[in-house]
Amino acid sequence: MTDQTLPPLRATCSWRSPLGLWRFDTWGGHGRPILLIPAILFHRTMWWPAAADLRQHATVIAVDLPGHGGTAARRRYHPDDLVAELSLLLHTLGIRQAPIVVGHASAAPLAVYFAARCSAHAVVAVDPPRPHEPLPEPDRYLTAFDLDAIPSYYRDLATPAFDPHLLTAYAACMRLEEPSTSPAVGRPAHLALHSRQPPPSPTTTTDGPWRNHVYDTPGRFAHLTDVPRFVGDIRRLL
Repeated sequence: MTDQTLPPLRATCSWRSPLGLWRFDTWGGHGRPILLIPAILFHRTMWWPAAADLRQHATVIAVDLPGHGGTAARRRYHPDDLVAELSLLLHTLGIRQAPIVVGHASAAPLAVYFAARCSAHAVVAVDPPRPHEPLPEPDRYLTAFDLDAIPSYYRDLATPAFDPHLLTAYAACMRLEEPSTSPAVGRPAHLALHSRQPPPSPTTTTDGPWRNHVYDTPGRFAHLTDVPRFVGDIRRLL
């Protein structure tokens, strides 16, 4: 028997866009791409458990948004810039299939915006914010996530940065409203995953094109409190 080196489950990569350096992780290398975007003030590590389980079925990319983790800070964080860079990142990686774009909490509006401007197979909003919700103070923002509800063995993967200036700088991304017009390319599936039953809302995140799944778990990390169900929901979109 000869010694064999097994390939790593996760590869950490860097990519320099025209506006700055991005850091991201990848899993797998075949099948439809899944782009995972963490909530503002959180890092890409929050996606590791689910991404590891999805790697056999898809090409998974989890990014740090600019100013987070290993991705360089910017002078501004405009949604148009971020969407253009994420689209260019996928193109640079040689990805030609339309992705499933997943945004957590305060990054869910950015994922929806991506799907409205670029080719997307599906958009998934995990514990999305309430429409027209005012930008909270940093303390209240983090308290609303109920970090203690995350299983203890995953808690280190969802450790936020307490950075009031960064939270304010991302206000334009967090306040994005769902486009009233059809997506620029195709008709992507829309799936919203909620830890708890959301309050009634007149917006299309509860009606219109959206399908809603309620996990009935505490906190606002549906993808960490019920990893198998989250993975199953994503796989059904592939």
